[in-house]
Amino acid sequence: MKEMWDKRYAESKYIYGEKANLFFAAQLSLLSSGRLLLPGEGEGRNAAYASRIGWKVDAFDYSKEAVDNAIRFFEEQKVDVNIYTESILDHPSIEQKYDVAALLYLHLPSRERTGAHRFVADSVKPGGMVLMEVFSKNQLGRKSGGPQNEDLLYDLSEIKRDFEEFDILLLEEVEIDLSEGNLHNGKAMVVRFLGNKKNI
Repeated sequence: MKEMWDKRYAESKYIYGEKANLFFAAQLSLLSSGRLLLPGEGEGRNAAYASRIGWKVDAFDYSKEAVDNAIRFFEEQKVDVNIYTESILDHPSIEQKYDVAALLYLHLPSRERTGAHRFVADSVKPGGMVLMEVFSKNQLGRKSGGPQNEDLLYDLSEIKRDFEEFDILLLEEVEIDLSEGNLHNGKAMVVRFLGNKKNI
């Protein structure tokens, strides 16, 4: 899988465009800036946006080609983002807790997702937020983007289960119009989640 992503990012730059995901940008603009974690960030479009509006951003992706593209993108955009090559499945060590962690179109096999979600939940401080936009299982058969494998897609129940220590501010399956580069285009079924970590 890693080799496939390296090849894809090497052959074409900004395959999901240069602008931030609309849901991510809208939610982030409502919050006071702080520390943000972006696992699976790809070529840096969301990280660059967050940095421009005042967030201190740490990001990683397991594709070295994506990270190399992101570094060049940050230089062009004149933003300061700490990005490195890492897999969320390796549960990277986190020195500080984050105000927000965002998972945007990070699609893992179901057997690996709970552990990845645990890492994300643990990376957020009490009172912090987790934000997600991912393709739902009802995206199967659509050509607007995402994996055509049900095991890599999401439903609402698993997010409720994996983030049970969060107050749910938003959890919905909704049809949206995607316009993100060449690979996310058209009407798509997505799951959106916004959760606030309880002060336990």
